[in-house]
Amino acid sequence: MKPLTPILLTSLLIGASMSAHANTEHPGKILHDQANCMKCHASKPYDPSKTTSFEKLVKTVQFCNDNLNAGMFEDEIEQVADYLNQEFYKYAK
Repeated sequence: MKPLTPILLTSLLIGASMSAHANTEHPGKILHDQANCMKCHASKPYDPSKTTSFEKLVKTVQFCNDNLNAGMFEDEIEQVADYLNQEFYKYAK
């Protein structure tokens, strides 16, 4: 059996890496779902007119975390805000 050439090996590794990432959810979505955010937001889905920047979105997620005792850490709040931004808000970072 011949050894794999560096180009073939690299192609295989990149393909495997891309495949693994294609099946993973955004970590912010997982946290969003675990915190059951839609319990409050189902009747009033996320509205981009309510905030004007990514920084304000992060503060809004922090507000919900604090008031509902969701128990998220600062980095998790950022992940949820990043997920919401990608899906709904589209603010520049």
